[in-house]
Amino acid sequence: MELLRSTAEGLWRRRSQLSLTVCGIAIGVFSVLVISAIGAAGQGLVGSELEKLGFDCITVSASQGELNALTGEELAAIAALEEVAVAAPLSTSISRAVMRNYAGEVLLCGVDQNVGQIIDLELKNGRLLEASDISAGANYCIIDEELAYAFYRRTNIVGKEMEVTVDQGTEVFTIIGVVDGESNILKNLAGDYVPSFVYIPYTAHQSLTRSSVIDQLFIKVSEDTSPEEAGERVTALLNSAAGYKNLYRYDDLAIQKERLESILGGITLVLSAIGGISLVVSGLSIMTTMTMAVRERTREIGVKKAVGAKTFHILREFMVEAVLLTAAGSFLGVLASGLLALAAGLLTGLGFLPKPQIIAAVALFSVGTGAVFGVYPARLASRLHPVDALRHE
Repeated sequence: MELLRSTAEGLWRRRSQLSLTVCGIAIGVFSVLVISAIGAAGQGLVGSELEKLGFDCITVSASQGELNALTGEELAAIAALEEVAVAAPLSTSISRAVMRNYAGEVLLCGVDQNVGQIIDLELKNGRLLEASDISAGANYCIIDEELAYAFYRRTNIVGKEMEVTVDQGTEVFTIIGVVDGESNILKNLAGDYVPSFVYIPYTAHQSLTRSSVIDQLFIKVSEDTSPEEAGERVTALLNSAAGYKNLYRYDDLAIQKERLESILGGITLVLSAIGGISLVVSGLSIMTTMTMAVRERTREIGVKKAVGAKTFHILREFMVEAVLLTAAGSFLGVLASGLLALAAGLLTGLGFLPKPQIIAAVALFSVGTGAVFGVYPARLASRLHPVDALRHE
């Protein structure tokens, strides 16, 4: 403890000389932590947005197109399985929507009353689809706020009618609900490349497209059931009913989400490694500073050796200085990144705070770098001959 105290006091007396070195270390730690925090926040944000789109489900579809496409009877059989918590159909078509003086391309989604349990639909006005709408094949639709604003320059247009055309079929749908069009950040990033979504009963979609099939099912599995187990059970049921093997397949969307998150994590790791180069540069700065300190304190070292200080004592003293210097810079870097992350979180509502294990790893790496680059000046100081050191001017 005495060594740490005396070393810290010595560094404090030379704080004006060492301030740039400490700032360099702090900037290096700060940059690495900020990059990792942004990457982690982006990874979490993408994961949550994908879950809103149903990427925590499995999908079941026919492997040979409409020849073995799903039907309403098969949907009911699947929903009755104990491995299945929710089963929701989805049929899609690129359609043309016309209302007043506006005509635009939309993605028409045939769904049922369970769509809100699969896809995050934040209702703003009106209501969502009900079981009676599905059984009746009612010409009701739900649109997002963006499309509503394009039609009427306002969002609450519940009760208005919209003409929808798919291929050669055209029907009029009544708007019964408006959902939040800004909640999906992925759609916002894609901009005009992704059309607005219009949700209608899948039975109405079948009538409009003159087809009785369902493109695919989104399935949320029951608790204590693995996606693989549920997927195998559902496809086995469908294949057995069809009398063939491998006509139906399932995909675990959670795996696709994990792959995307792992790619984002890899990008973050690479960027953090690039930021870590600044820590190595800071280590070189420490070595330069400590080497200059050896030259400035040559007589002091000579006096210490003359009164009995061993080579090990001098080596230890300079090593402790290098570690304390790096630790001080690391502390300032962690503090600055934490304050910035806290401010960014308050402004955006996102979690930008770096993970504790990342903070610990970066701080340890920084201190380790300081220790490694402090070896040379420490050895240089410890090997000074007392007589030569005392003669130094």
